[in-house]
Amino acid sequence: MTQQETDQPGYLTFWGKAGGVRTGEPAWHPLAYHSLDVAAVADVLLRANPRRLAAFAGLLGTTIDSARAFLVALIALHDLGKFAAPFQAKCESAYPPVLGQWQSPSAAAHDEIGSAIRDALELAGQFTPDWSRTDFDELWHAVVGHHGRPRVVSYPPRNPPQLPSASRAAATAFVHDVMALFPQATVTNLPEQRALALLSWSIVGLTVVSDWIGSNRDWFGYREPDLTLSQYWQNALTKAEAAVTKAGVRPAAPAKEMSATQLLPAYIANALSPLQRLLEAVPLPEGPMLAIIEDVTGSGKTEAALLLAARLLDRGSADGIFFALPTMATANAMFERVGTTYRQLFSDAASPSLVLAHGRRALNKGFTDSILGANDITEKVIEGYPDGGAAACVAWIADDRRKAFLAHVGVGTIDQALLGVLPSKYQSLRLWGLGDRVLIVDEAHAYDAYMSREIETLIEFHVALGGSAIVLSATLAQAQRRGLASAYAKGLGVPAPATVTAAYPLVTIVGRNLAAAHPVPARLDRKRRLPVRRIASVDAALAHVETMSKVGAAVAWIRNAVDDAIEASELLRARGLDPVLLHSRFAMGDRLAIEHEVTSTLGRVDKTGKRHGLIVVGTQILEQSLDYDVDAMITDLAPIDLMIQRAGRLWRHATHGPRPVDAPELLVLSPDAADVRDANWYRTISKRAAAVYDHHGVVWRSAKVLFEAGCIDTPDGVRDLIERVYGEDSNLEVPAPLLAQSQKAEGQRSAARSFARTNLLELESGYAGGSETLWTKDTITPTRLGQPVTTFRLGRMEVGYIVPWCRADDGDPGRSWALSEVSLAQRHATGVPEPDREMARLVKAAKDNWPEWEKEQPLLVLEPDGGKWGGIVTKEGDGDKRVSYQKHLGLRIIGA
Repeated sequence: MTQQETDQPGYLTFWGKAGGVRTGEPAWHPLAYHSLDVAAVADVLLRANPRRLAAFAGLLGTTIDSARAFLVALIALHDLGKFAAPFQAKCESAYPPVLGQWQSPSAAAHDEIGSAIRDALELAGQFTPDWSRTDFDELWHAVVGHHGRPRVVSYPPRNPPQLPSASRAAATAFVHDVMALFPQATVTNLPEQRALALLSWSIVGLTVVSDWIGSNRDWFGYREPDLTLSQYWQNALTKAEAAVTKAGVRPAAPAKEMSATQLLPAYIANALSPLQRLLEAVPLPEGPMLAIIEDVTGSGKTEAALLLAARLLDRGSADGIFFALPTMATANAMFERVGTTYRQLFSDAASPSLVLAHGRRALNKGFTDSILGANDITEKVIEGYPDGGAAACVAWIADDRRKAFLAHVGVGTIDQALLGVLPSKYQSLRLWGLGDRVLIVDEAHAYDAYMSREIETLIEFHVALGGSAIVLSATLAQAQRRGLASAYAKGLGVPAPATVTAAYPLVTIVGRNLAAAHPVPARLDRKRRLPVRRIASVDAALAHVETMSKVGAAVAWIRNAVDDAIEASELLRARGLDPVLLHSRFAMGDRLAIEHEVTSTLGRVDKTGKRHGLIVVGTQILEQSLDYDVDAMITDLAPIDLMIQRAGRLWRHATHGPRPVDAPELLVLSPDAADVRDANWYRTISKRAAAVYDHHGVVWRSAKVLFEAGCIDTPDGVRDLIERVYGEDSNLEVPAPLLAQSQKAEGQRSAARSFARTNLLELESGYAGGSETLWTKDTITPTRLGQPVTTFRLGRMEVGYIVPWCRADDGDPGRSWALSEVSLAQRHATGVPEPDREMARLVKAAKDNWPEWEKEQPLLVLEPDGGKWGGIVTKEGDGDKRVSYQKHLGLRIIGA
């Protein structure tokens, strides 16, 4: 050993990363060096994000330089628990000689140890000499809880971790040298308790991002302990600058011009709507803001939101956008729309990323993962010890959905954003990514009581951490608008603004010192009085569809339940017609193909030439997920806001030339609102629909106001229809026979909001302030309530093998099996029967190449059965059931 090596501090003999042999590199990386790798990334990120750094300084009550030193030094200690013997023992070959003889490691996690030893090392006194231990813990637990959830050890610890004198000495020396490296790291001013809570949410997000990038061996290779801490710091900074760039997480400079001409297609930019013109020029408040945009379906709300978001990017209030949509289909459609224009938001010299985020994003052909490239960690970590090596980083990288929140522009389902305010693993990463984005929540009316409460909490967190939000809706009740505005105010810690107005269309702008409602003139091409007529039977609906189709009209019939839609389709086929059926019980590949057929034929331009006489029968997918236009429409009776949404697809586009019918008319399959004889009033049309929309008082009010009006007057009558059904001052008393079911539904909605509150994180409790037992995997924490489902993979017998029902274009087996997935409510089925020996062999062979975590998914094997394909599912306690599957009908339970 050379003299220089013997002069090196003892902490350099402790390993921080190990595993994965690489030519030219040692087998392990010093803990001190890894700690500085992560700290250097944090330093680069803070310098690249001056707005965020200024926010940190403001919360800490100190200077920019002091805040940066404090945060970087604190993050340099994020893995302090790795100095303990239980962690060091996880790699016998790298076990420090100063700890004596190697012993088998305990189960103690290093983040938990780090939480416990802060007092032994007197961290609070060095970083925050005037703070209490409790105040310091707010931030310390956020830093050490960087593996996706907080690790809080009670004080004093019930079972203090074993910290041998050699470990204590090494950790103490390392802390001393870190403090010497960052002499401005001490903070004396004590922030208010709320500021500490906000700091904790942001610091853990910064730590997670920094730890992931700093753990990437492609960017931070292992090194012998041959440099002092100050020497290695300069080395780490150089690597961090390059790594942050390669990771694609630097802010992208905004475009010099943010005009409508620059951002929107010419046919829109050359004829801006009143809404779009307003949002180009409306005064905006300083700081985080909330905009609520209410306008009719097809009025250009998305483009208006984009213009407003561009203004926020232009003034430096955000560095990107995240679009949150209600369904995967709407997210896919938005991804395609945004993909053609998003680069116009940024400088020509920038390389902004666009990412799609939902559970089936790998099945979207247009999706390209443009953030992190091929530099994911691939080497094997220490066998059997997920706490060691780079395991946490690998898990985070493998979850593609999380990447979207660091992309400059992300498009995904609202669920992905909501996981940021639920105790789901790595929720802090989602919040951190969103904090620099304009959050655009589309179709805000589409969510139930549980999800509405979640969205309010998301708005609260988002604005509190410096983000701005835009909420879009065609049919928002005033109570919902007030709830969103109140959530914004709560996030900023200011009184709730008064935003009561009956105007429609409307833009509401809320800021720290501003609450303004801006009535918007309606687009002339969106103004209409759409006649509404009730029909009383399925036979009448069938006759109308047949008549319309025969005169060449494209017609849609929207049913409220899957089996109702299937039956309607079959009844139309019995009349010699050939309807297109679309619902949620198709294999994903078949569903995507049908959605493409519908949008290609009934979109703005008919790309197939099959529009003439086309019939589409479907469920709520036809209500909000697809952009299409029909000449005639029937809808089952549903809540008023949903029927208004459905009507928006009737004569939606103005580019189809002469219509085969003289005027649009909405037909509603409904019982008579004036003839409510018993509690079965709504069930007379469909027992299934009565279970889907269980608040029969709302459904009755919807029928009452709609048929009394005799039309949907857009936009002048929309607000009145909505408020007469949902408004707190509505004078429509629900008929006595429907009261019991209505009161039950109201109770369930109240319970859903209460349940959401118990699941949601609390902003002012801070990252480590809640119960640790709440934290779990994000696949378990529910973003939605409702009927649980079982997701099957469909396979079919083919020459003695089980093959995927759908085949991916590229032939990839993994994608083929994913495209073959179909979901069924668990009230119908929970799995498949136990196979016999031969079938078990075939199933095992089919699953051999599935990832381990997918092999528990039930494989529903289909065999030819008289012109269709049949199989068997089972429900615990209810026995086996036969099912059939056909490409044009989807999955059916025989006899259901």
